[in-house]
Amino acid sequence: MVRALGYSHNEFRPDNPGRLCRGRERWIEPYELEGDVRPAWRLVVSGAEFTDDSAADARRGVLHSGLDLAGLIAALLPRKELLAFMEDGHPADIPEGAEGVEMYTGHRAGGRSEELMVRWFKRVSGVTQIRELIGHDENPDVLGFALLDADVDIDDDVRQRFFALVGMGCLDSPPARFQPAALPDVLEVAKAVVLLHRDKHGPAVGVYSRTREPLEDRILALCDKEGALPVRFAIPPMLARWDRAIAEARTEWMSTHTEEFPVPVSPEPSTWEPRRPRRRGDRSALADEASRASRAAMGEE
Repeated sequence: MVRALGYSHNEFRPDNPGRLCRGRERWIEPYELEGDVRPAWRLVVSGAEFTDDSAADARRGVLHSGLDLAGLIAALLPRKELLAFMEDGHPADIPEGAEGVEMYTGHRAGGRSEELMVRWFKRVSGVTQIRELIGHDENPDVLGFALLDADVDIDDDVRQRFFALVGMGCLDSPPARFQPAALPDVLEVAKAVVLLHRDKHGPAVGVYSRTREPLEDRILALCDKEGALPVRFAIPPMLARWDRAIAEARTEWMSTHTEEFPVPVSPEPSTWEPRRPRRRGDRSALADEASRASRAAMGEE
């Protein structure tokens, strides 16, 4: 099996966030933002394991790359104290040393009765503490992490910013856990925010930051260390086809390496073909054809 780590690094508009993984997660419906909205940068990382370049049997999610969530987060934001945050948590899972603990009642997904739930924050540093807090990579016990500015305390203002980000989530299927319109306010007090998104077979990691950080270099270094194949995506990997990204990675590899590309060729022919850029004349021809068809249907021709 081939283990790969896929990533995309692009500008992100909180007022026009686009989709998350279809059928697995969606955004909380964004509220309208006033004035000019400053874009953020978003690095999305997911993984996969597969047999060949068709990726027909791919298992998708960071853990399927051979890496764990804690190691990935610690590599992307090394030697930093992070603020972990949780909403709709179970009272039995409150970590030792948690701050801002608030209990409340609410309905879990599909539940008819109210249950006791909890929100909390906890400061963590280093891969060991991050790993202990995440618990199970398949279903983490935390929603995300924030790299706060040095002079920021967890006061009521900061808590309210994070409440706007995660406090109105819907756990129905697909769940809506994060409010994109709240990210500008959060990024006023945090240099970066890590959100644990959902890919098809496990979590993916999204890092939202004020400015473009050298995160791609850290991804490549981590892949080299752990023996995972780095695969660049044009869009978040939980939205894209792995066979297409692998085909593009193979083309790039062949132009820079002498050794064979480390993904076997599928015995079945690929069904993917590069998209042909549409010329202006093509669009005009399609419009004319549609207009003629419409007139014919109305009896005008």
